[in-house]
Amino acid sequence: MSTGRDAIIDGSLMQNNLLEDDSGARFADLEQRTLMVARARWLLLLLFGCYTGIAAVVYSQSRYGFFLSDGQVLFLLAGGFLALVYNGLLHKLRHRMTTLRRLSVAQILIDLALVTMVVHFSGGAVSWFWPVYMLISIEAAVLLEKRRFVVMVGVFGSLLFGSLLWCEYSGLIAPVSMPFVDGGLHQDSLFLGLIWAWVAVLNATVAMVAAFLMRVIRFENQTARASRERLVQFLDNANDLIFCIGADGKFLYANHIWHDLLGYAPAELNGLSFQDVLAREERGRCLMAVEAALKGQEQGGTIEGRLFGRDGRTIHVEGSVTCSRQGGETLAWGICRDVTERVRAQEQLFYLAHHDSLTGLPNRMHFVEQLQNSLAMARRLQKEVAVLFLDLDRFKIINDTLGHAAGDELLVEVAGRLKNLLRETDSVGRMGGDEFAVVLANLQRQEDAELVARKILEALAEPVKINNHELFITTSIGMVFFPRDDEQPEELLKKADIAMYGAKAQGRNNYMIYHQGLDQDSERRIIIESSLRRALDREEFRLHYQPKVQLQDEKITSFEALIRWQHPELGLLPPKEFISLAEETGLIFALGDWVLDQVCRQLRLWYLQGLGPVRVAVNLSGYQLQQQNLVEQIRQVLERYDLPAEALEIEITETVVMQNPDFAVAILRQLKDLGIHISIDDFGTGYSSLSHLKRFSVNTLKIDRSFVREVDRNTTDAAIAKAILAMGQSLDLNVIAEGVETETQLEFLRRHNCHEIQGFLFSRPVNPDTATRILRDGLTALQAESEALSAG
Repeated sequence: MSTGRDAIIDGSLMQNNLLEDDSGARFADLEQRTLMVARARWLLLLLFGCYTGIAAVVYSQSRYGFFLSDGQVLFLLAGGFLALVYNGLLHKLRHRMTTLRRLSVAQILIDLALVTMVVHFSGGAVSWFWPVYMLISIEAAVLLEKRRFVVMVGVFGSLLFGSLLWCEYSGLIAPVSMPFVDGGLHQDSLFLGLIWAWVAVLNATVAMVAAFLMRVIRFENQTARASRERLVQFLDNANDLIFCIGADGKFLYANHIWHDLLGYAPAELNGLSFQDVLAREERGRCLMAVEAALKGQEQGGTIEGRLFGRDGRTIHVEGSVTCSRQGGETLAWGICRDVTERVRAQEQLFYLAHHDSLTGLPNRMHFVEQLQNSLAMARRLQKEVAVLFLDLDRFKIINDTLGHAAGDELLVEVAGRLKNLLRETDSVGRMGGDEFAVVLANLQRQEDAELVARKILEALAEPVKINNHELFITTSIGMVFFPRDDEQPEELLKKADIAMYGAKAQGRNNYMIYHQGLDQDSERRIIIESSLRRALDREEFRLHYQPKVQLQDEKITSFEALIRWQHPELGLLPPKEFISLAEETGLIFALGDWVLDQVCRQLRLWYLQGLGPVRVAVNLSGYQLQQQNLVEQIRQVLERYDLPAEALEIEITETVVMQNPDFAVAILRQLKDLGIHISIDDFGTGYSSLSHLKRFSVNTLKIDRSFVREVDRNTTDAAIAKAILAMGQSLDLNVIAEGVETETQLEFLRRHNCHEIQGFLFSRPVNPDTATRILRDGLTALQAESEALSAG
């Protein structure tokens, strides 16, 4: 663990130019400084010994001969031996000595005495060894922290040298005669005074300079140590999981929160690899991110997955991994955040959005997803799929007579019986109220589905005992087949629903297979399809504008442009009757261009009339989103009418966005970069998550009208609406509720801090002239127009 910590600390300090290397750390501790001096003394002793030996040999072979007496040689050897012994003791036993500060002074004094002795035996006043006094001053600067003590050592060394010269001058100590040196210099007071003054000045200067330099070094070292300690404290006390991995994938370091969450003791980190704590199905993705970092890619990669603790618990994390280089080794550094609670909240929100809170069955949205999967499998296997739509007969009577609690118990019982009847490959969901739907996958023949329908009728016909009441319930079933009747999930459900009403018309408690004779709207659909291609050329399409109202002050914030078709035979048609056909036939592109042009034209008129700034939302279909030149087309229309991008809002459904999230992210980001407002329409009906929303460049979430419709009566819808509002607030997104029609819905949304609303409660979609009056006259005109439309 310490290895990894040192790596990150040293690397971080070096990156901040606080340390050039780790040698400065030795000045922070007296033991380390003592070791440095001891090593330096070994080097000097080695150099001195070599020089002395070589000089003795050279002198012995020269005309001068060896000039030291046996006693002098013995004295020098004794001094050298003393230096070797005490230096060895300091080197080996320094960590056991508790009085290093006193020993520092002692070794300085010993060094001064030994240097003075060597100076004497090498000629005294004419010795070449006097510069070593300055080395002793530098030694004092290293060992002693107070500057005055260092200066005192320098002065004391100068006094020792002066005392030696005086003793030799006065005859107290006989000077050692040196070859090729005038012995009379030992008695020349002027020479002695000058040489002493020179040595004293140099020694004092070196002492002061060395003390100053060491003070600077110690200050910088203390700063570096303080920074190092702060970094250690930051890493260990960080709320995020921080860890380091070596090239072999083994952990080198992990901070306290990592150990606390995963339950590993610091000692257990040795030998533990990143792979050991990763969930098996997520190892590949996470290890690829680590491998990218170890290869030297500075950006590394992202980590999003599950870690397993020592006790087996699961921790959901997300974060990033980067690389650092320290001492020629590449390390991978991970910084992750514990998102376990957020993931659980997402899972709960997902469950609420995809399941019926009463029965636990998939709701309509989730059931359609399961149906889509079954259809995809059937296409590959070339099998049939049957969709059954069930409605309980006379359920309202039970609800009204025994109460909703009894009705709920009955629904739970029906759901249980349906699940027990079906295979694992089949699906059952609650469509709402007393309606259920079943998917029978991979059928060999139609008769198999009819057999299941009969078993369902028999199972549900069994009596149910609720609150001491024995109830008998029957059901009517409509049946449709893929691919014979249709290939689209919603269309299959729609036709199964039509067949179910046919079964009810025949007396209930039976089933009916869909046939085209049941489709009362088939003729209407043919008329719409045949006239759709000519409608644009004949200018039969109209745009209506529905205001969006800010809930806080009930002021209009923007409009949504809604297309209508003024059909010459069928009258005014809403978009749901022809948009799907336009998408199927490819006319959606021309129709979308027309809508965008008309909206920008109307915006320009409003700006010229002084009614701006105002924003209008345009719905974008999934087909339009796939256009490669979509962004450029929008830019050109804005430029053509000289409009700011902020005047336009693009609405796109959550389902369309999630069909291809990566592609949608790129397009939405380009649109937002232009300055266009982005809204996710029908939010809550798709399957996006918090992590997806973070990637989308959106400004607004629109709560789907299906959740708003019964938000004041249905606890599930209320829970979903509140969850979406909380999600929007946490992501700092504007939230608007569509389909608001009652005061109770309005009050619920106001109570939970919804930003904007849109719906018939304030205004139906109006024509451009009425929208202009609303813009000019404000809320009064809006209310008057709404009342007039309602009265009409």
